[in-house]
Amino acid sequence: MPRRPRYLPAYCFEQKARKDKKTGKDKYAVYFRRPGQNKVRLRGSPWSPEFMVQYGQAMAEYELTGKGEAPTIGSCDKSISGTWRWLCEQYMACAEFKSLTGTTPSTRRRNLEWTWQQPINPDQPNLKFGDMPISKMTAKAVRVLRDLKAGTNVEHKAAANLLRKIIGYVFVYGLENHSDLVGSNPVRDVKSFDYESDGHHPWTEEEFQQFMDFYLSGTKERRAMALFLYTFARGCDARLFGPQHVKDGRFVFNQKKTNIWVDLPVIDELAAELALAPRGDLAFILTEYGKTFSEKGFGQWFNEKCRKAGLVNCTMHGIRKGAATIAANNGATVHQLMAMFGWMTEQMAIHYTKKANRKTLADAGMKHLRIGQKSADK
Repeated sequence: MPRRPRYLPAYCFEQKARKDKKTGKDKYAVYFRRPGQNKVRLRGSPWSPEFMVQYGQAMAEYELTGKGEAPTIGSCDKSISGTWRWLCEQYMACAEFKSLTGTTPSTRRRNLEWTWQQPINPDQPNLKFGDMPISKMTAKAVRVLRDLKAGTNVEHKAAANLLRKIIGYVFVYGLENHSDLVGSNPVRDVKSFDYESDGHHPWTEEEFQQFMDFYLSGTKERRAMALFLYTFARGCDARLFGPQHVKDGRFVFNQKKTNIWVDLPVIDELAAELALAPRGDLAFILTEYGKTFSEKGFGQWFNEKCRKAGLVNCTMHGIRKGAATIAANNGATVHQLMAMFGWMTEQMAIHYTKKANRKTLADAGMKHLRIGQKSADK
């Protein structure tokens, strides 16, 4: 006889039945009951496919009877102990998670909450991964979530790889703190997607000029571009920039994503645009209602302005890449780029300087390609 589970799906409970004739041990039956509904016997071992089919039917029947609005599985305010959602919540309440800085905590939380709402079986949308027992969160289950996140879009494969990594963090936590429930990390048996993508399109000098020709000096759009281009800031930081960030000719701010301080000189182009900003506001860029933009709203507003200027491939996210490319092509060193863009390691800076150096070397090397010429130096 299989072991009795420590936990049951939402709205299920056990009742003692007659004793087993062969063993003399107590037997238990599992029932489903929602408020205003008679209890329904669910047969089979809890969480087994047979059992979950009956469970889904009971949930659907309740909704059809009109005896109340039944929330879908995973939408309850409290998670069920021992489920995937419960383990995620335990992880997000631990000291390690609380020590994360920048946008990392919100990114991890958003991805984990997304997994809770995904259906285990497309034919039974009420059965969500959030209520899946931890023991059922195998490599196959992680693979399903990874594939759901990826879809068919190349860019989404990067998001799927990130999701896989975040799920792995939860299992590492579980192995250390809930070893009675978590016996392994299934993410180790799930491969990341291989794909080729340069991410967001990096702006070119011509595209920067096109934007500035379309939005003249003094406009809110031109001021936003100046903040992006001459502070190398991300949207999550630039939306809050105001006079308080400028002191003694320096622009100083703490990057939300990395929690790294950036200290830059205010160059003439930026100073000219900031001098034209309305006085008395705490932020240089405000909505039409005089409020600061949300992170998502700021990106949507700016990207729409790009489309109006005929820059359909350009987005707010590509400005940093474009600025780094231009700076590297003009001779900025690895450590100069690190200070400008707030990078703690050389990896990102080297990525841009390598491309710039290859271009320079190629330009210099082309003189050696002369048919019938033994040496370019002669």
